[in-house]
Amino acid sequence: MFSTILGFFTGGTVNVFTYIKLGLIAIAICISGYIGYSYEHSKFAAYKIEVEELGKEQEAKNQQIVKEQIATTERITNDYKNQLARIHSYYGGLHDTSSSNLSSPSNTLVRVNGYTTDPVFAEQCANTTAQLVSLQEWVREQVGIK
Repeated sequence: MFSTILGFFTGGTVNVFTYIKLGLIAIAICISGYIGYSYEHSKFAAYKIEVEELGKEQEAKNQQIVKEQIATTERITNDYKNQLARIHSYYGGLHDTSSSNLSSPSNTLVRVNGYTTDPVFAEQCANTTAQLVSLQEWVREQVGIK
C-alpha cells in the first residue's frame, strides 16, 4: 500500500487500481473525520443543553433568593420604623416645650434619679442604637439566605 502511494508521487507506473486505492484511502480518511466530528459535535450539543438547563435552574434560584432578600429587607425596615415610632413616642413625652425660657442643661446628661436632662440627645442615641441593631440583624439574615 505504501509502495503504491510512493510510486504515485515519484512518477512510477500507475494503473487504475492505484487510483481506486488512493480514492478509497481518501474516502476512509473523510469518513473517519466525519465520525470524529459527529461524535464531538453530539457531545458539545449535549453539553450546551446541560449548561442551558443549569442556567435556568440557577435563574430560578436567584429569583427566589432575591424575593427572600426583599422580604427580609421590608420586614426589618418596617420593624425599624415601628421601633423609631416607639422611641419617639417615649422620648417625645420627655420634651418640655412649655418651659422654653429655661437655661441650657448642665454638663451632666443624667440627673441623680437616672433620668436624662437632655431628652433630644437621648432620643438621638436611641435612634442610632436602633439603627445599628436593625442593620446588624439585616446583615445576619442576608448572609443566611442561600
